[in-house]
Amino acid sequence: MPITTTAELADTIPTIIEEAKHTSQFQAIMAGLAWKIRKGVGSTINVPYWGEVTAVGLTEGIDLTASSAMEDTNVQITPAEVGVKIIITDKLVRDDMNDVKAAAGKILGAAMEKKRDQDLLGQIDDATNSLIGAGNSLTMGGVAAARALLSGNATSAGGPAPLPYACVHHPFTLLDLVDVVTPVVPTAGTLNVTGSAFTDEILREYTIGRLFGMPILEDGNLAIDSSDDAKGGVFATGTGGAIILGTASEWSVEPERDASLRGWELNIVGEYGVGEYLAGWIVELAADATTPA
Repeated sequence: MPITTTAELADTIPTIIEEAKHTSQFQAIMAGLAWKIRKGVGSTINVPYWGEVTAVGLTEGIDLTASSAMEDTNVQITPAEVGVKIIITDKLVRDDMNDVKAAAGKILGAAMEKKRDQDLLGQIDDATNSLIGAGNSLTMGGVAAARALLSGNATSAGGPAPLPYACVHHPFTLLDLVDVVTPVVPTAGTLNVTGSAFTDEILREYTIGRLFGMPILEDGNLAIDSSDDAKGGVFATGTGGAIILGTASEWSVEPERDASLRGWELNIVGEYGVGEYLAGWIVELAADATTPA
């Protein structure tokens, strides 16, 4: 009796994986901003940070007797498995429906990246400081204040957050900034700067781009609560930054034959963990995210 073998899936699986990888890379907002660490030996990733010591004034001829102890605090990340499964039927393979294969890949990539993105976004809620407040519109002053809190973070809480910074929020929340900067009819509280390079870019591309030296990024994976509020924020990005993505295993696909179903299970599994390095290097911006109308 003829059956589909892994050899016959040689064209199908690569099509799905290629689309999945492309979709994942395109949607990787937070992963591109996180401090990426690869897990080595053991089940955890350990990243210490150090407390401060205090220098004292000295008097000529008087021995320096006071000593300070170096104290470290460990940030531990424990990677865990994340996965999703889809089924490719023998009929799909026989019919060689490339559009369906591509769609399967996009769905796969989107599912894995959405999960990782939401896990990373969840770290913003652990910030030491939170500004704006539920029910209030996001303001440029709030974004500027968040940046100031990062650069002025007390040395006792880890010191100033290292550059570069980024602001990430829900598209519905960022619309309030667009409305302030580019009003059709300027009113109190808005900027009458139409015709500047800044506003022209927003009008052409519908993107704020950069503000106060930071990229302003929208991420629709931010959760909106029952009161129509979302919690984005400003944080230190990249290596040595505020949010850690610890990866034990990049996701991969393993096909498994299901003869009675007359198809193949494609099991996609990866292993990673997330955490914040220093909560003072993140400032939460809790603001209104009401659906535009």
